[in-house]
Amino acid sequence: MLKTKDFYLLRVYDIRGKYLGIIDDIYIDFNKGIIKGFLLSNYLLFSKKNFIKVKDIITIEDVMIIRELNTKEGIAFKSIKDIDVKDKKNIIRGVLEDLIINRKDLSIKGLIVSSGIFDRIVKGKEILLLKECILGEDFILYFGNNEVKFQSMPRKNKTC
Repeated sequence: MLKTKDFYLLRVYDIRGKYLGIIDDIYIDFNKGIIKGFLLSNYLLFSKKNFIKVKDIITIEDVMIIRELNTKEGIAFKSIKDIDVKDKKNIIRGVLEDLIINRKDLSIKGLIVSSGIFDRIVKGKEILLLKECILGEDFILYFGNNEVKFQSMPRKNKTC
């Protein structure tokens, strides 16, 4: 599994080996739960073709190798990052911090929600399934139940 931060500042090359730039943002389709592509930050500031569609990616390892550049489509992750996540009772569960992404097909499996610095240290981060969330204009509505709760717990360092 990957997170969005695994893609930021990743170097991008075309199939001829030409350096194109670095990944600046991720564009998603929240309803379908997929990544549409990546925004490229390159030296051509006013270029309309600075978007990498997922279908044009050849490989993602230490660098990304692509076939061609296209125009943007989808919602920028940076535009919804830090948006409030509320439950059915209008109680804020936290803010969207990151996404959990499947490495094979780049589908979005979950949302990582953080409720603050102190709660993060004590309780860790909460992980919500994408299929139990709806993206609104001002917040994300979580309509799942709390029977099963996923959390990313902070590590405790062992001293020898």
